[in-house]
Amino acid sequence: LAVLAIFITLTSCGDDDDEDFSATGTNLSIADISGSWIATSATFSAPENIDILAEGGIVTLVIQPNGNFTFTLKYPGEADEVSTGKLGFDGEWLAVRFDDDPEEASFFISLVNNMLTLRGQVELDMDRNGIEDFGILAMKLKRN
Repeated sequence: LAVLAIFITLTSCGDDDDEDFSATGTNLSIADISGSWIATSATFSAPENIDILAEGGIVTLVIQPNGNFTFTLKYPGEADEVSTGKLGFDGEWLAVRFDDDPEEASFFISLVNNMLTLRGQVELDMDRNGIEDFGILAMKLKRN
């Protein structure tokens, strides 16, 4: 499993500096989304739709007040897949930069009634065949 790029490109930018990478966005800020989150739904749409939770997966996201994050995907009997990086905002989009990839990706984000919704294009090896498939990851998370 290679879930190193769980939030890959909806929009990318090759610039490594933090220009357009802010703790405050148009409608939300890092302070609004800081904390521990657990997915109540997580789907991956590629050639086929995969319901990650129905397949026994657990998805967690921990966001520090400085924007650093840890994303974990757990499947029973398998090693946890963990990705770390930094979050910020580029206007209304959530900007994501992984520690192992300097490219910045953008995700749709909303926070309504303490439910965090994230949606973006990603590459995942959900069928565990060693080949990452390109699709859309959609998650709803609640504070844990």
